[in-house]
Amino acid sequence: MSAIADLLQQKAGLSPDKAQEVEQVVVQHIMSRVPPEFQGMLSSVLGTGCSTAEGESAAAESGGLGSLLGAATSFLGSKG
Repeated sequence: MSAIADLLQQKAGLSPDKAQEVEQVVVQHIMSRVPPEFQGMLSSVLGTGCSTAEGESAAAESGGLGSLLGAATSFLGSKG
């Protein structure tokens, strides 16, 4: 399980299955708003292992994911 799903369980009280489901929705939304050339890098930072538009897969784990996710959603929210 990724650090994002762990945070969703701890902070929002979600079950493990629901946390993973929410994580997938959020990551897919963020990835849909990021240019394809940056998707691999973002996937690596998020540690989700999501496939990019080029078919590459990244599964690197990284610290500080909660603050990164919060900053990303704030940034994307302010754009819209």
